[in-house]
Amino acid sequence: MKISIIGGAGYVGLITGLGLAFHGHDVICMDNDQKKIDLLNSGQLPVYEKDLAELLKAAMTKNRVVFTNCIKTAVQESDLIMITVGTSGTRNGETDMSQLLKALKSLSYYMDNYKVIIIKSTVPVGTCDMAKRVIRDNLKNPLISYDLVSNPEFLKEGNAVSDFLQPDRIVVGVDTPHSEAVMKELYKTFDAPLIVTDTRSAEMVKYACNAYLATRISFINEIAEISEHVDADIHAIQAAMKLDQRIGNLYLNPGPGFGGPCLVKDLKSLLSFADKANVHLPLLQGVLNRNEAQITNIFHYINSEIKDSADKKISVLGLSFKAGTDDTRNSPAVRMLEKLIDTKANIYVYDPVVKSLPEHLQSRVTLAGSIEDCIFDADCLIVMTEWPEFQSLNLETVYHLMQTPFIVDTRNIFHPKNAYDHGFWYKGIGVTSSRYTNIAEVLENINYA
Repeated sequence: MKISIIGGAGYVGLITGLGLAFHGHDVICMDNDQKKIDLLNSGQLPVYEKDLAELLKAAMTKNRVVFTNCIKTAVQESDLIMITVGTSGTRNGETDMSQLLKALKSLSYYMDNYKVIIIKSTVPVGTCDMAKRVIRDNLKNPLISYDLVSNPEFLKEGNAVSDFLQPDRIVVGVDTPHSEAVMKELYKTFDAPLIVTDTRSAEMVKYACNAYLATRISFINEIAEISEHVDADIHAIQAAMKLDQRIGNLYLNPGPGFGGPCLVKDLKSLLSFADKANVHLPLLQGVLNRNEAQITNIFHYINSEIKDSADKKISVLGLSFKAGTDDTRNSPAVRMLEKLIDTKANIYVYDPVVKSLPEHLQSRVTLAGSIEDCIFDADCLIVMTEWPEFQSLNLETVYHLMQTPFIVDTRNIFHPKNAYDHGFWYKGIGVTSSRYTNIAEVLENINYA
């Protein structure tokens, strides 16, 4: 099939376009960002994602993909038009629909025959109905027919290529038998359950999934906090919970809270359009509140332990919101740095993939060139991202590099006993020191000189 991806140089659009090319479709990736288009035409990627380079090379070798900034070409040379533009959140939590509206108006202008228009961007319930009206009002020829389809994406950054090529499920929301047949043809080579429903239900699926995942994260962080106060072991609690088939083993690791471009934005959007529908969601508001408190709680602990931060060096490992990606949007690491810069400490950070700091942090934070440079002479080491390079660190080496052996492990990548045995003052999430050692003895052996 001939498919155009509007927003095709963005994260979702590029993975979707290259994934469909891998499945034998002819794809036009259209995007207004000329720099990204030029990069892709030269065989380079504008984003970091595991296995994506191989997918790009395969698609270009087989001439299955074209990258362009010409929307007329994208619309008129395809049978299906898939919209993957960004739908960021506004300050009040609503979804910014400006890019989607612009895409709809533009493609309407150039439509010269029947098209199936697929909205893959995450959008509030009822968007497909709105999109039909926008297209109708902007068609040059009002006799041209079209169908709107909702086809939400379920890509996890760091594992997105695999998620697209081997999905858990494919969800399509359709209003006509013909559009249903087209979508079944599009995905016939995928080995995954195909859920066919109406457009509004399909739009709601993405929000329901992300709200549930966010809830699990806030839930386990609350259990971890309780565990710390009653001297329970979060590691044992996790191990037992994960063996319950009703619970499962994913999204059940305590940490600095959820981040990235989706969970926070989608949860706020869900709360926003639920409020407009006069539905109150105290549970999901609590999930969001808990997440916002998580970093604050960790920071307050660090601040209380480093009582005089002047001239102290605080080292942070990780900038991306999770391992496997260079995405720093809503990153807990960035939020931690924003709090740390209000102290008088010298702040250093290292990430194996992210090689630039957000602009507002550049004057107060030093981006180290290596793990060793970041850790050297540090008075506090904060682990914010679970990169494999950090998990494989030799704690004996780290101990000798640091000025003060104090680790705040927000990802629980080190075993507490191992850290204590190496002489560290160690703080994990849901971990109590009394279970492994006498913290007073550790503090007595710390050299603050």
